[in-house]
Amino acid sequence: MPLYDIEHVTPLTAPEKQALATAITDLHAKRFTTPKWFVNVRFNDASNVVVFRGGVERRYNRLVIRTRQGARSIESYNEHCRDIVNAWRRIMEGNGKGEAGVGDERGLRTVWVTPVLLTAVDVGVARPGVGEEKSWVKQHWNEFERMAQEGDEDMKMLVEELKGREEFVID
Repeated sequence: MPLYDIEHVTPLTAPEKQALATAITDLHAKRFTTPKWFVNVRFNDASNVVVFRGGVERRYNRLVIRTRQGARSIESYNEHCRDIVNAWRRIMEGNGKGEAGVGDERGLRTVWVTPVLLTAVDVGVARPGVGEEKSWVKQHWNEFERMAQEGDEDMKMLVEELKGREEFVID
């Protein structure tokens, strides 16, 4: 959690997917002070999906964000959505294939945010509520380190990230 579901009608290369996933992950982790490990980005080829908008068939790239319920402002999500649209444009235009603004065929036209996730359990650990990330890290730090030492690649990544982020310093 969260789950970023990218439904794209524009073909995306592996490097473009990696760049988009990295940008979205970094934006989410920074804005909402969460470990990057929380962020899931999924790419779905929607080139054959029929969508009607206002009763008219349309083809466009879109992103549906499924996130935790909690005390985040609408404005913080609006800013986040605009940052993602800007990152998409920068990445997609940087490959030399043409314009990728919101009105362009290659652009990210729509971003929806749906706060639908009540909870999740991953590697046996329940995820924290919104705003409880710092205490959650402290509470489960020994488990994360143990799993990392036992070879769990995700936990190695999480432990390494948290050690480098001052907002998650473990006493």
